[in-house]
Amino acid sequence: MKENERDHFLEILCKEGTRIQLDKNQYFSSIINHENTAYCLISGVCALLRFTQNGEEIIYHYFREKDLIGGVPFFLSHKGAAQINTLYSFCSLYTKTECILYKIPFSVLERKIKEEPEIGYWISEGIARHFMEEISHVHSSKEDHTSGRLCRTLIELANEKNGRYELQKYFTYTELARYLGVHSVTVSKIMLVLKKMKVIEKEGHKTVICDMEQLKYLAENPHKINDFSTQEEG
Repeated sequence: MKENERDHFLEILCKEGTRIQLDKNQYFSSIINHENTAYCLISGVCALLRFTQNGEEIIYHYFREKDLIGGVPFFLSHKGAAQINTLYSFCSLYTKTECILYKIPFSVLERKIKEEPEIGYWISEGIARHFMEEISHVHSSKEDHTSGRLCRTLIELANEKNGRYELQKYFTYTELARYLGVHSVTVSKIMLVLKKMKVIEKEGHKTVICDMEQLKYLAENPHKINDFSTQEEG
């Protein structure tokens, strides 16, 4: 979907929403969403996650700027499907940075979709994209080398601005390691190799992707990262 179309739909929904500003590390909804409310994320990063009994944070998915959060419970609330939500009661929505969101009642979503059906396609497209990202994350955690997983994560989390790709400074090595379920030293070592390969660079605390095509290639051929590292050491 084109950027201007997404901005148009966001504007339509936010006009009838309630603006809220939240600090980082705040819970603001469960996936069950008994409030019958969706959220338009205007700025910041939110995560779908859960905490284990030991207090360990397991991140399933990151939501980023201009994402609509709550499309799944919105559609499941129709035609008797709401009971399915209880399967996901362990999931919660947390702010990972300071965030500005607009709360959109389900009744508003339903009305606006009837008025402009393309909004429904936009919401469905977002759900499909998030689903595929989550499936990719789970699959790669079982099958792929850490180097390839990290490359894919950088690709998924990067925002394109004026023709260049960058990650918000929130995505530190520690945060990336937590998402991947590996040690932060492992992430640091791989990122150092990617910098030497001139695939990424650091601007302060922000990661900038210098060569997106090469990063995509390395995601599918992670052994190339190890080969380069070995050559450097030699």
